[in-house]
Amino acid sequence: MSFEKIKGKEHLDKDFLEELKHKIWSTKGARFGADNRLKTTARYSSLGNSILSAYIIIFGLISVYNLSNVSSISDNLTAFSLTALSVISLIFSLVDNGSNYLLKAKDFHDCALELSELYNELQIFKTYSEGATKEEIRKFVIELQHRYQFVLEKYDNHLPIDNEYFRAKHHDYYSSVTRTDRFYAHLKLFAMTKLLYIIMIFFLH
Repeated sequence: MSFEKIKGKEHLDKDFLEELKHKIWSTKGARFGADNRLKTTARYSSLGNSILSAYIIIFGLISVYNLSNVSSISDNLTAFSLTALSVISLIFSLVDNGSNYLLKAKDFHDCALELSELYNELQIFKTYSEGATKEEIRKFVIELQHRYQFVLEKYDNHLPIDNEYFRAKHHDYYSSVTRTDRFYAHLKLFAMTKLLYIIMIFFLH
């Protein structure tokens, strides 16, 4: 029983155990990637909200202590800026609360850990099953496939970008992944997790 390095979609031309090995491995990697993506989004979102809150406090202090006369900022502009920042902060807070980034990240992390256990079992079976009969291999594959499917049904699916980024990271396993594919995968992930908050922080400065 040989487990060869996977390139492109060559794993689909191999036996079912090899295909199952690839499915568990790639899904596990994508779920860990989804966990990291959501944690990164939560981190930048928290930073953005913190900066917004700081600016709201600063504009509030300018208004309270009547510093607008010194800085040549009109009262109307100060009030408008304070209101606008408060609305933006409220929107971001509502989006964050509704998105549950960290809770979803934990689910993806837990799913990846369960898949890691299945993958390790498969690797152990591969190592010590030289004398296994076809029937023993068949039973093992069927049971592992059912357990793999059960794990998937317990959790939400990850996003396509998680698959794309995983393939980009492991492009040596996927011969069909080009440099352009890798660039766009990194760019899309950056846009989904950091770009909006970096733009917001830039304009506030």
